[in-house]
Amino acid sequence: MRRLFWFVSGAAAGASLVVWLKRTIASFSEKMTPANIADAVAAGVRRVVLGLSDAVTSLVEQYRNRQTSESTIWSPQSPDAPLNPVRRHNPPRQRTRHR
Repeated sequence: MRRLFWFVSGAAAGASLVVWLKRTIASFSEKMTPANIADAVAAGVRRVVLGLSDAVTSLVEQYRNRQTSESTIWSPQSPDAPLNPVRRHNPPRQRTRHR
């Protein structure tokens, strides 16, 4: 009885594996047609171009906003204008003897 159980279990597992592989291969072969590949490449290129254009647009907007905000901060009419300008570069590193 044990042998029959394990034989039937193995046969069922093997049959289900064959059915799953057949479905997987069929769907993969449908996806790998030249038309579908061209559509996927075109969609990827479209996504990259839209992402780059959005990035450039946001950078331009940030640059414009930065220039207008800096001009309002440093204007002589502003009572909150700092007395000393802010340093925008990193100070030089201290040299050490170990290398």
